[in-house]
Amino acid sequence: MRGHPADFGLLRQLWRFRSYGRAHLKVLLLGVGFRVAELVADLAQPWPLALVIDDVLRGGHSHGPLARLVSPLGGSPLAMLTAAAVAVLVITLASGTFDYLGDRVMNGAGERITAAIRADVFAHLQRLPMAFHDRQAVGELTSRISTDTDRIEDGLVDLFSTLLPGLLSIAGFAAVLVSVDWRLGLIAISCAPLVFVTASRYTRLTRQAARHQRAAEGRLAGYVAESLQGIRTVHAFGRHDLHDARFATDNTSALNAGLQSVELRARFTPLLEAATAVGTAVLLWAGGFGVLSNWWSVGLLVVVASYMRDMVKPMRSLSRLALTFTQGAASAERVAAILDQPLRPPAPPRPLPRRATGRIDLYEGSLDYGRGPVLHRLNLVVRPGERIMLLGPNGAGKTTVLALVAGLYSLTEGQLLLDGLPIAQLPRPWLRRQVAVVLQDTFLFSGTLTDNLRYARPEAGPEEIASAADAALVTQFAAELPDGLNTEIGDHGTGLSGGQRQRVGIARALLLDAPVVLLDEPTTGLDHTAEQLVIRALTRLVKDRTVIMTTHRPALGSLATRTVHMDGGALCGPAPGISLPSTT
Repeated sequence: MRGHPADFGLLRQLWRFRSYGRAHLKVLLLGVGFRVAELVADLAQPWPLALVIDDVLRGGHSHGPLARLVSPLGGSPLAMLTAAAVAVLVITLASGTFDYLGDRVMNGAGERITAAIRADVFAHLQRLPMAFHDRQAVGELTSRISTDTDRIEDGLVDLFSTLLPGLLSIAGFAAVLVSVDWRLGLIAISCAPLVFVTASRYTRLTRQAARHQRAAEGRLAGYVAESLQGIRTVHAFGRHDLHDARFATDNTSALNAGLQSVELRARFTPLLEAATAVGTAVLLWAGGFGVLSNWWSVGLLVVVASYMRDMVKPMRSLSRLALTFTQGAASAERVAAILDQPLRPPAPPRPLPRRATGRIDLYEGSLDYGRGPVLHRLNLVVRPGERIMLLGPNGAGKTTVLALVAGLYSLTEGQLLLDGLPIAQLPRPWLRRQVAVVLQDTFLFSGTLTDNLRYARPEAGPEEIASAADAALVTQFAAELPDGLNTEIGDHGTGLSGGQRQRVGIARALLLDAPVVLLDEPTTGLDHTAEQLVIRALTRLVKDRTVIMTTHRPALGSLATRTVHMDGGALCGPAPGISLPSTT
């Protein structure tokens, strides 16, 4: 039977992640070996019963493999009965042991494979440019890293623990059936095509359902994450009903997709049972007729019927793999969509000073996020130690200039240089040590205050951390906390005021000790007292550094040595003359 073209596409999606299994190939092959040993034990299971029926109950003589093994014990019924009972115990124990070892080895490898995939996806995701993250929902990406990688694991593990052993089992049972009696063997395996036709039909039906279900679950996870991130706004405006309604819509979509998958699974089992029943009915009639005609013994018919029953089990397992592989392939597509996103090409090796002087040159700079240009042929020079304040209405492009200097985005056209070197071509680790950023709302991670300060420079020692905290006036409020700088804080700095979070952000920048500092409205939303404390800390931060800041607050503007007016992504008035330094 020729497979549907898309069936092979399912395995191709999972096969893409084969490199993760290659690292555990020896363990996976060991698991396959245990499955083969289990198959051998299963092949031996019906023969003790055949021995009892033919040699003990009917007083005949069995020609099965077990009869030949126990023939030295003599032909007495009691000896045969004892040998059959012992054989049942040994065979069952062996089958259970190999089943346990196979599951233990396969599932352990599957967990390690999933952990490796998840780690690579997370690492790749973190390093993708901001332009990618601007287009994605956080919850959707979280769903891909957690749920989708688990379903890839299910597909990859089932490939080794179910597909390969299942094919071996079917081949083994079929070969033994034909070797025992070719007529009964052909009758028994005649139901196989009917089972696989049913499974093929089931696969095509479930493929689209699985894709719809994963997409619906991803949207739901994305909306949940967005709502929880904005829970303060939800409470502030009392719009719980709005979020309930949106959640209900997405939840209903996920429910409908899940119910469609449940319906297909429920429909498939009776169809498979019916296909199996056809073969069983034919075997019983033909086998019973053969026994009545003395073509073969009752024990042999029992063995063949048992083999057929056991052969149908892997057929059912393989058929049910359609759902696992379909879900795994749908998840593999979603994970691969992340891994296929190109990273920023590595910067060519070049000798770089430990510390930049801080000169910034922006020449004919234009930027388009994909929704229209936000900068238009912008020219700007910031000399070392100069403190520039960008002024202009909202949407003028001020924050975009800071994002470009920080290396978060790349120009669509033009050049942006740091000390005469194109920022887009500089190694990211080096650039991060040259540019410190203090945002409008400093993001703090869960952990201690010390952890959040050390985030800027992990190798910083306790004395350096304490010095930065003292200079940024963090020590002033940390002294009142239960454990000082070792106090645990929640996500987003829960428990700290806006001004306190800003001072932690300034301490980070001080600890980094970068020659270039970017300030993006760092005092917005603060009361007068908090603003004065933050400006005191900023005064220490900007000393002897190149600074570009955006602000609407006169108090912060007093730190600037020059103002630059922007509107509509361009400078207001004639652009300053620029002498672009050589980049060679």
